[in-house]
Amino acid sequence: MPITDKLKTGELARLIPTLPDSKKEEKATSVLLSIFRMVPSFAKAVLEEAGASIGVRAKIECYTEVTFNVDSLKNIRPDGLIVVTTGNKEWSALVESKVGNASLKSEQLESYAVAAKELGIDALITISNEFAVLPTHHPVGISKILSRKVSLFHFSWLSVISKALLLSDNKVVDDPEQAFLLAEMIRYFNSSTSGVSAFTKMDNGWREVCDRVQQGSPLQSIESDIKESIGSWQQLLKYLSLKLSIATASAVELIIEKKYQNNPELKLSDSISSIIKDNSLSASMTIPNAAAPIDITADFIRRTLSISMKLQAPQDIKRPTAAVNWLTRQLKDVNEKESFVVRIHWPKRIPMTVSSLANASENPDILVPENCKDIPKSIEVAIVVDLAGRFRGSKTFVDESEAQLKYFYKKIGQKLSKWQAKAPTIKKPEDKAKSAISIAFSEEADRLELLNDDNDIDTSYQPNVLAPESQSIPGDDKV
Repeated sequence: MPITDKLKTGELARLIPTLPDSKKEEKATSVLLSIFRMVPSFAKAVLEEAGASIGVRAKIECYTEVTFNVDSLKNIRPDGLIVVTTGNKEWSALVESKVGNASLKSEQLESYAVAAKELGIDALITISNEFAVLPTHHPVGISKILSRKVSLFHFSWLSVISKALLLSDNKVVDDPEQAFLLAEMIRYFNSSTSGVSAFTKMDNGWREVCDRVQQGSPLQSIESDIKESIGSWQQLLKYLSLKLSIATASAVELIIEKKYQNNPELKLSDSISSIIKDNSLSASMTIPNAAAPIDITADFIRRTLSISMKLQAPQDIKRPTAAVNWLTRQLKDVNEKESFVVRIHWPKRIPMTVSSLANASENPDILVPENCKDIPKSIEVAIVVDLAGRFRGSKTFVDESEAQLKYFYKKIGQKLSKWQAKAPTIKKPEDKAKSAISIAFSEEADRLELLNDDNDIDTSYQPNVLAPESQSIPGDDKV
């Protein structure tokens, strides 16, 4: 039986709902679901992350303020219902949304999950101003038994808006009427009257963890605060990736190891271990066509925020300074070179060397250990910002993180190109002859044991490591 046959009440989602201004939540839900109905490419971009399969023949129906003809569910009234039909196949999801500072509650979600199971509905989707690293990593926990029987997904309003912006900016929606409707939805949600807001501050647990680390007190005794601080960190990371997506008109994604993608509990457990052991939290995000991922680390002891990119060093060079020059040439137009750090990672057991970008640009030898002839393995460019008291500030940490990430990417990230080996060339006839002679000579030399070890590399040296002082750099809000 189609799920719509079980509806008691519910009307098709409207782009312009006739609801009072006090009903912001219902209005936002109606506007979003109506665009799902009218712009299939947008519905596909969002709902396929929740398990829906939306092809060209799919029919999308969306309803608001639904109730069902089931006695045991007479008090269940979710904000919406989505039904995707393709031939004889049907996929459906209940929708619960919140706007403003309203947060999702586990008791309510569990009642909806029970209803979804009883009705044969595939998924429960929540939308709010809370952020989740992945749609499968829900910010609110529900019974594990229920979560195994009903798929639970979460989207922040900003993540939904960013998908719409990417479709619009990249002109994916070629139908002019659909493009207009999508733009109107974006305009509405960007208005303060919609109830949609950005991530503005870390939870209280963040400040408690910061204070404990600075005092040298053990963290094990405040596990609830640790979990809260990690939750804030993960929401912040998602928020930053979305803001950078909007700024660059490209899909910036957090890098989540495969073992964590469907196991948020393991991700939380490992993050707790990391913050207790190392007093730091780290993450990486990818930007389409960028030279390397961007790595972000919050150090609770030093109260610093580090943002960096690590590139493979060129492998077709003969002198180690050539690798440094390869990097600094790409960044020759950077004005604030003193703000950035260059780190060279060497092979074998050669210690990492460090210098400011300014010094490396003027004297590449400063980054090469004495008597070292090895070619670097990788080169890293970073900014290390000493936030001092702003590190523990629930709002200032968010503001600084967003500003510094955009600043780093604008000044460094978007200018870097990865090294790529040159394509082989077709040799000239005389080169082939020379090559044949060389091979013959080498074979004869091997036979006569005439080769010697004169070309061995002497790796004895005294490393020359420079560690420039960290400094706080003003943020730049525009990329």
